[in-house]
Amino acid sequence: GLMGRPGQNPADAAHGMGSDDSSMVPSRLVREAPKEHKFKVQMCDFSCQGLRASSPFEPYLKINFDNFKIFKTDHGSNNEDPEWGFKAGFHYTMKYLEQLRDRKIRLYCHNRTNGQLIGETSIDLQTVACGPTNFRLTLHDPNSSEPCGTLKFTCVMKMISSVTVIFKKLRLTMQGSKAPARLHILSKLATADEHPAELRLPHSSEGTWHGPYGISFETSLADLLKVRGDALESMNFVAIDEMGVRQGEATLPFRSFFSTKPETIVPFKVRVTYSLPVDGVEEAEQEPVGAVGELAGELFYQNLPAYAQMVGGNCVDGGIEGGSWLFEGLPYPAVMGERPPPLVQATHECFSEQEPHHEDHEATLDDIDDRTILEASEKIELPAPWEKRRERIGDRCRTYYIDPRSRRTTWKDPRFLPEHWDQRIDSQTGKVYYQYHQTHQTTFVDPRCCPQGWDMRLSKTGEIYFAFLPAMQTTFTDPRGLPEGFDVALDDFGRTYFKDHRRQLTTWDDPRDGQQEVTLTKWRHTQSQKWWKEQVWRELEELQKPRLEQDDNGMDLTG
Repeated sequence: GLMGRPGQNPADAAHGMGSDDSSMVPSRLVREAPKEHKFKVQMCDFSCQGLRASSPFEPYLKINFDNFKIFKTDHGSNNEDPEWGFKAGFHYTMKYLEQLRDRKIRLYCHNRTNGQLIGETSIDLQTVACGPTNFRLTLHDPNSSEPCGTLKFTCVMKMISSVTVIFKKLRLTMQGSKAPARLHILSKLATADEHPAELRLPHSSEGTWHGPYGISFETSLADLLKVRGDALESMNFVAIDEMGVRQGEATLPFRSFFSTKPETIVPFKVRVTYSLPVDGVEEAEQEPVGAVGELAGELFYQNLPAYAQMVGGNCVDGGIEGGSWLFEGLPYPAVMGERPPPLVQATHECFSEQEPHHEDHEATLDDIDDRTILEASEKIELPAPWEKRRERIGDRCRTYYIDPRSRRTTWKDPRFLPEHWDQRIDSQTGKVYYQYHQTHQTTFVDPRCCPQGWDMRLSKTGEIYFAFLPAMQTTFTDPRGLPEGFDVALDDFGRTYFKDHRRQLTTWDDPRDGQQEVTLTKWRHTQSQKWWKEQVWRELEELQKPRLEQDDNGMDLTG
């Protein structure tokens, strides 16, 4: 394929070198190439196996991403198989894609006890950008070059660009005849300012729109060509008559009508289906009853990213194990002797759209009716490797979150987790759970929303308990969900007491005892909303302060 030859400059391929001019659009529609190429990088799940070092030792990692970002993890203790809860997310930019093969991620494992460098390894960024997201590399002793352990980690490196899809020669027919209508074109992919991409075409009495019409969104090829549930990522067309009544809807999967050759015209024809209105059911959730027409036309893509990572597999020393080509014609790692197998079982590699169960007392930012808080929260980054999308349901947009590790989605916001905690989704059940890295235990109970001075923790046997930091004491009593005006604390002997600020007194009696569940739910919900608002404002205040760049769980040593 044009972009699939190892050693070829993907930037040249992205500019259409060697392509058939007869299949290209007029030059007046061709855009200039971006001055800088942008990648969204997320790194997590660092661990080692079989470290060889003199005892005692406290291993930690130093991660150098092309001297662009340098991070340092926390340290373990006397463990040959340490895991680090370190996560990092950042944007990486460069001008010349051919330089990726000469740039590297360098990883060093140090012993904090004596300052010794235990082992080191590296991987070039071209392999990272078009190979698997999972890595298993051998650490080598810096003096003898002998193997001294295995390092595993995940690095998602998505090339991002503002992709434009151009539509031409659109023709709408219903029951074989021209269909007067106006078209509403929508995509679940978001624009650069994170609004759903949409385009409204005017009413046509002939059911034809010559174009060209463009709709743009900021995306990667991994997002454009991935599958969601049993369906492909797609563009939706809604046909509406002169009276404003929906006549039908068509779905155009990007993956089914795509070419890696930029500006190549791709003809398409998709069915138009109709859904019967059902009381109490949103239009977006109604099942189609059958095909009523066809929508045909031509499309082409502008400003496509040149790189995309493989689906599945592992990057190992000097090679690739397993994995599939996201789409035929894309670049693949130079260390591979032959092209990777195409992704034919796409639906088994997909993100699930199964909606998780939400208990009534769990509050998300969508539950907060303060518009200012909602707008402010959009400025706050997600923890690596989480991603977010917006889904239109009727006239309302709702945010959902994607966990690339399990390839599942959830409505539950993964931000503002306490230190040492990580939100994940079970790949089998789709249920959200939480991992506590200090004891390597998990729970389905959300550790957030603890009052100031309190932390939720898990014991080595997975039992939930709460630590009150001012008194350095612990308890099994949950400090959350108290009525307004109450606080809970522990004395120096670990005894739980409650502060009633309204009456200015303390008591041993828990105000939650004897209350109905509806009252307890209301108290939990109220406190949770207040806690989320406080986190948003606190994070925004930090973002506004001039400070050294720093990751939540590791120190950025750049500069």
